[in-house]
Amino acid sequence: MDTVHSCPDSARFEEAQAAPRGFELDLGRFWEENALCLADCFSTDKPRAAIIISVDDHWLLDEMEVPSTVRYYEDLDYRLEMNRRCNDRCEREIGIRPFPEAIAWPPPKRIEEVFGSHQELREGGTPWLEPSVRTIEDLVRIMDQVEHMDLADFVFQDGIPDFPDAAPPEAGKPPRPMYSRGPATVGTSVCGTERYLYFLIDHPAEMQRFHELLAQKLVEYAHVIAKAKGVTPRGYGFLDDNCALLSPGLYERFCAPVLQYVFDHLAPEPDDWRYQHSDSAMDHLLPILARFHLSAVNFGPTVRAIDIRKHMPNTCIHGQVAPMTLRNAPYEAIIGEVRRDFDAVGRNGGLVVTTAGSVPAGTTFDRLRCFMWAVERYTRYDGRSFDDMPS
Repeated sequence: MDTVHSCPDSARFEEAQAAPRGFELDLGRFWEENALCLADCFSTDKPRAAIIISVDDHWLLDEMEVPSTVRYYEDLDYRLEMNRRCNDRCEREIGIRPFPEAIAWPPPKRIEEVFGSHQELREGGTPWLEPSVRTIEDLVRIMDQVEHMDLADFVFQDGIPDFPDAAPPEAGKPPRPMYSRGPATVGTSVCGTERYLYFLIDHPAEMQRFHELLAQKLVEYAHVIAKAKGVTPRGYGFLDDNCALLSPGLYERFCAPVLQYVFDHLAPEPDDWRYQHSDSAMDHLLPILARFHLSAVNFGPTVRAIDIRKHMPNTCIHGQVAPMTLRNAPYEAIIGEVRRDFDAVGRNGGLVVTTAGSVPAGTTFDRLRCFMWAVERYTRYDGRSFDDMPS
């Protein structure tokens, strides 16, 4: 049986604050409807706008009060058990199981590790990439090594894992989009944030080489991973929070060519998936990113949906509710931001309601249900009033 919760109308907000389990949703029906709504972002031939609840490991560690984060990341059985327990809780409260219950193990080396970064893990935190580069000479030495590296041997030096999302042999290598962190974020992990920015100014020739090599290795890396999964790499998404640190001139010179190269090789057709996530204040880069005809974007909470739409009329906007609004603000503010974005860019389709970045740790299920309730009530295309819908 689906869990049913109730939510107050606006006149009952004070009561809801005192009794936060009041949000009424038929969770099974909600997510069945949501699957239909995700199928075509720009269509209005669907019940309502879709929603994505992007909870991540930071949220899980807080919600489950995981006693050892080191054990969570190093002990696969322990991690999967925590994921299952958290999924059980999420399914009961909001109707989804968002965390993987099968994980590729041992994990492949990341593209940042190809360029010399190493992972640090300390109790109470999540894995963090630390740079090995201290001087521009260090970076040149690493690039010389990367140019002659057998990438597959390095990426799978601990063994080729059984990928949970691998295609069965009879599937014939179906197309599958690939993802990585974006060039600015990779650069800060490889060089360190301040050094990366200084290098762009002080050593442009070496940094030109770095970004050209990164673009080539991102494509090669995608093929290495795709081969192990039995799929064809087609479509690409960048996760580039640190792009906000670059001026338009620096981004245009060093990072935009990386996107162009990768998209040309892995998403060459007009209908191929092209995605950019940057949960930072990167409004100043919108005109440059608009040239890449992105399929969907998820930008930072200071970037207004209406401004994204001005630059990207054919791009599906995933956003733009501020994560801290969802975690900390009164219910009225959560509902207000959902309505703001739908009124601005969603009435003709083109909006998937989600947070501008991931859901922050400490966000309660009550607030997530309120978020869902706001989408259910205020982003409809089917002409039905909320009160007329079956419970």
